[in-house]
Amino acid sequence: MSGKSLHVALIGNQNSGKTTLFNALTGANQYVGNWPGVTLDKVSGLAKEQNMHIVDLPGLYSLSPYSPEEIVSRNYLLSGKYDVVLNVVDATHLERGLALTAQLLSFDARVVVALNMMDLIKEQGIEIDVAKLSQKLGVPVVPISAVKNTNFDVLFKVIRSEAGKPVPEARSVYSNAVSQAVAEIKTMLPESVTQGRSFIASALLERDKIYCETYNDEKLQIALVSKRAEIETAKGDDLESIMASERFAFVDEAVKAAVKTVPTAARTFSKRLDNILTNKYLALPIFAVIVYVVYYLAVSTIGTWGTDYANDVLFGEYATNAAASLLESANAPEWLSGLVIDGIIGGVGAVLGFVPQMIVLFLLLAFLEQCGYMMRVAFVLDRIFRHFGLSGRCFIPMVIASGCGVPALMASRSIDNINERRITLITTTFVPCSAKLPILAMIAAAFFPESTFVAPGIYLLAIASIVVTGLILKKESAFKEEVSPFVLELPDYHLPTLKNILHSVYVRCKAFVVKAGTIIFSTVVIVWFLSSFNFTADGFGMTEVGDSMLAAIGSAIAFIFIPLGFASWQCAVAIFTGLLAKENVVGTLAVLLGLGEVAEDDATLGAALHGEFTTSAAALAFLAFNLFSTPCIAALGAMKRQLASSRMFAFAIVYMLVWAYALALVIYHVGGFVAGQVPFGAGTVVGVVIILAVLYLIFKPERSKGNMLKIASKNV
Repeated sequence: MSGKSLHVALIGNQNSGKTTLFNALTGANQYVGNWPGVTLDKVSGLAKEQNMHIVDLPGLYSLSPYSPEEIVSRNYLLSGKYDVVLNVVDATHLERGLALTAQLLSFDARVVVALNMMDLIKEQGIEIDVAKLSQKLGVPVVPISAVKNTNFDVLFKVIRSEAGKPVPEARSVYSNAVSQAVAEIKTMLPESVTQGRSFIASALLERDKIYCETYNDEKLQIALVSKRAEIETAKGDDLESIMASERFAFVDEAVKAAVKTVPTAARTFSKRLDNILTNKYLALPIFAVIVYVVYYLAVSTIGTWGTDYANDVLFGEYATNAAASLLESANAPEWLSGLVIDGIIGGVGAVLGFVPQMIVLFLLLAFLEQCGYMMRVAFVLDRIFRHFGLSGRCFIPMVIASGCGVPALMASRSIDNINERRITLITTTFVPCSAKLPILAMIAAAFFPESTFVAPGIYLLAIASIVVTGLILKKESAFKEEVSPFVLELPDYHLPTLKNILHSVYVRCKAFVVKAGTIIFSTVVIVWFLSSFNFTADGFGMTEVGDSMLAAIGSAIAFIFIPLGFASWQCAVAIFTGLLAKENVVGTLAVLLGLGEVAEDDATLGAALHGEFTTSAAALAFLAFNLFSTPCIAALGAMKRQLASSRMFAFAIVYMLVWAYALALVIYHVGGFVAGQVPFGAGTVVGVVIILAVLYLIFKPERSKGNMLKIASKNV
């Protein structure tokens, strides 16, 4: 450990490699991806060898108060609780990164620029004179590569050197007229303002809403109106545009002096690829094909090979036979053998058997996220989503939801528009998460073994459900608001590092396995107990599954699902345990259908399901209800916190249950009738009525704009 303890504020654009640098410097285990809002909370870490406390501020493009990221960052910068501001700038997108740097110069702070991705600029034909750039900016500039850990020793030396110097005064990047106005307004601020006086003065001149409400002294407001009018009259434009133009002019001057660019084939590769992948007509078909390939590999081929081995051999033979031999040699009582073989191995093992499929799925998704493709999908879907009351920003939580609904719901905080955020919170968990994948794989393997379209079809059905929900809800006054603009940086395509991909897969799979070892374990033990015991004429003891306490409970609630094509008490119990955690659905069915005994006969849980569902339409209805109804308890807790309204939370629960039930009913009766599996009847009529009702809600006229509810998220 060297020198005194220092506090460093790490700030930079999204996708600048800031979080990668933070992980490299501190060793923090934080997910690395191209998603705005991933580090919305202030995250800190310790570079132990250097004795530096580093605060990783959210990725952002400016310090204007238009998003939670910007407000969090500028409030921390104004707190002065740091020794040095480390500004990470992407060397391959220098102008964009330096626009934030120009605003940071308005603070009374020691600023060091870390010029990241220097290993990529040669491939793109870029040459940067670091010394000249430093001279133009007036702050130290250190070239680094966060991915390859290069030049960190120089970076640490510069940070420590700057920390030993007096705090410099704010540097102006504006013309004389604007600089003089900033200086004059600065002197009129209250004496209690000790940090960032120049930045606050600049923001007031730019009509910053928050600061104009905070500093509402009459004399100050008169001076602001006078200065704005004076400069705007002289320059013929509004002052916000004038100051923004002067900041960009400062950046342009620095870039022209320090950067030389030579066109290369590597630099044009991303643009050529984008001409295809973001094409107006080709983008969506390409996305559909990619979704198909991902699920084909994960659910129908490679992932299934691993899952079949785990279920049939690892748990079906090795674990079951080993446990049976051990229990037999120990003369274990019947109830203990049943608990271990039918309960623990049959239940938990059936769930863990799907981990190979998850590994393949998450490997592919992590690659698509980190290579930059998923950002293109968000951009493409933005053009479509905004017709449904959503924006491309809403797609970001939906991608995260493919792993787990809880962090996906938390990521919705990056959406400024409160009504857009509400719709996102209600619909995000429609996307199949890792907990729902075993249910999907189980039904697909049992009833559609030759089809490769079931899994990708369910994914596309989830997107369709999100779109329809957006169309319906945006016409209601509680959700009606203009869609917020979606500003998105499309990073160049690049090959992700194996380390980051494996780390992403590890984090997602670890959460699933931990849940299997805790919640699912507890649930299957309780399910086994209730399905194996009851009060009989001889007293309380073991009994057949059909005569158990759980059979009595399940039979009492099974009637609810008769219209959906399945009426067994086993399915009813599985659905209700799935409300606690979706992984419980497979585990519960495994216990109730006796997977431990079935596996000994080389059968599978999927084969046993044919006794529960008479048609594939009924199996799909069961799948749809489980996938689109309310998520697990943990996700519901996150949803309630983010909605911050008991009334809206109750509406979300009711809506998801009604949507899931209606969708399952339509699939069974209408889909089953079309497929020739279900005869025409009252259920078919109800299904058609539901379809017509949904179409009416989609196409009915919007309510008048006078009823629109507009709430600024930062005021909530």
